[in-house]
Amino acid sequence: MRTIIAALCFTVLWLASAQAQTAQVQTASVIPVQGDLSLNQGQGFQPVDSRISANVGDSLMVGPGGAATVVYQDGCQVTVQPGAVTSIAPLSPCASGSFAADGESLIGAGVVIVGIAALTIYATQSQPASQ
Repeated sequence: MRTIIAALCFTVLWLASAQAQTAQVQTASVIPVQGDLSLNQGQGFQPVDSRISANVGDSLMVGPGGAATVVYQDGCQVTVQPGAVTSIAPLSPCASGSFAADGESLIGAGVVIVGIAALTIYATQSQPASQ
């Protein structure tokens, strides 16, 4: 029985790490609207003239008189105003208040539920038999 519980806990943790890695790969599209726009993908700011994919952590800088739109995979659109610098977030601003969109919260809840179930099974198995 302990082997089954250990295997179940290992599986949940493995799924949690796979979900966390998937979340980091998520991309967004950067769409120039007007004016100067630059994107830093880890090698300094480079000018952007057309739609481009950006990764989590990339920085976007809009020059004075410029504008750009960041479109996340969930369809959330964020306008970047002139003179602003913003970073591509792992979770779109539209979903940040939603429990359903927060994979880490769901994983945490799953780990707690599995832990409670495992403790319950262990407690019932380790009690001495009634006479």
